[in-house]
Amino acid sequence: MESNKETRQPKQTRSKKTKEKIRNVAYQLFCEKGYFKTTTNEIARVAEVSIGSLYFYYRDKDMILVEILDRYNEAFLKVHESMNLELESYRVNPRLWLTKFMEEMIKSHRDSKEFNKELKILSYSMPEVNAVMEKQQETIRHMTLDYLKAFHDMLRVKDLEAAAIVADNLISSLVDQIVFQDNPVDDSRIISEGVDAVYQYLIGKDSM
Repeated sequence: MESNKETRQPKQTRSKKTKEKIRNVAYQLFCEKGYFKTTTNEIARVAEVSIGSLYFYYRDKDMILVEILDRYNEAFLKVHESMNLELESYRVNPRLWLTKFMEEMIKSHRDSKEFNKELKILSYSMPEVNAVMEKQQETIRHMTLDYLKAFHDMLRVKDLEAAAIVADNLISSLVDQIVFQDNPVDDSRIISEGVDAVYQYLIGKDSM
C-alpha cells in the first residue's frame, strides 16, 4: 500500500466535504461491487469529482480503504467506551449487560454487513485489513475482560483472561449467526438463549 504520490489534508469545509464524499462513495462501491472490482476512476465518476481531485486527497484506492477501516474501527471503540461508562449499573443485572453487549455487536455488524463480508475476503490477501480485524476482535475481548474484572466477585470462573476468550467466541459466533445467516427462529430467541448460556458459564444458575 505504498505510493510516491503526495496527498493533502483538507482544511476548508468544502474540501473536507469533498473528501468525505469520495470516501463514502468508495465505501458504497466496495460493498456493492467488491474492492478489487472497484476502480478509482469509477469512484471519482460516482462521486462527481475529477480523477485529479481524487488523487489530491488519496494517492490510491488502498489509501481510501485504510481510512474507511480506521472509521470502521472507531465504531467499535465507541461501543466499548459507552458500555464501560455504564458498567456499575449492570452489576444488579448481568443478563442485561450481556443482552445489550450482544445487541450492540449485532447492530454494528448489520450497519456494515456487506462491508464485513468484503473485509473477510480481503483479510486473506491484505495484511492491513487482517490487522484491523484482529484489532477489532481484541477490542471486543477487552470489553468482555473489563466486565469480568469489574465483577469478579460474582463469577464462578477463575481464569478471567481465558474466560473472556471463551465468552467472546460464544457471543461472536451467535452474532455472526444472526447477522449473516437465515435463521428459522426470531433473533430475540437466539439472543435470549445465547445470553442464558454465557450467563450460566460465567456466573451460574444460582448466583442471583
